[in-house]
Amino acid sequence: MNATHCILALQLCLLAISGCSSQVPIIEEIENLKRYFNSSNSDVGDSKDVVLHVLRNWQEDGDTKVIDVQIASFYFKLFEALKGNQAIEKSINVIRAELIANFFNNSEAKYDGFMSITKIEVNDPQIQSKAINELVKVMSHLSPRVTLRKRKRSRCCFGGGNRLNKKNPASTI
Repeated sequence: MNATHCILALQLCLLAISGCSSQVPIIEEIENLKRYFNSSNSDVGDSKDVVLHVLRNWQEDGDTKVIDVQIASFYFKLFEALKGNQAIEKSINVIRAELIANFFNNSEAKYDGFMSITKIEVNDPQIQSKAINELVKVMSHLSPRVTLRKRKRSRCCFGGGNRLNKKNPASTI
């Protein structure tokens, strides 16, 4: 996968995923990246999508948040690989800020936590051991929550409500 594929996929993904908030500056920055990577033609690459085919399949299931985060992770990694390129640095920073706004509610701390997880070395035996130790708690956190509401007991007797509740003197009204 070359950089032109990535940039084309970035434009399409951002248009599909992000809302209408501040689209004009983002589109301008994407156009800047397209010019830089010479990816403005529709015939870029082998006509295979980088991430959009996966996104389309997940939209059918309605579970798009998981795949959205994976796609955002992909673009953050791409931007990290392109870091230091003065010609496109401004565009990348603007788009990176928009991704953080969309996926992490403008929280740099959430972004930092997310990125720290993506950089964990999974081949380290100590990390593997710690991760397995935490797995029960993680699975509990990820499992669907069953919200059972306790039924409130009536302070008054069932029926017409004319009978007094001996434990609650205020019910005599």
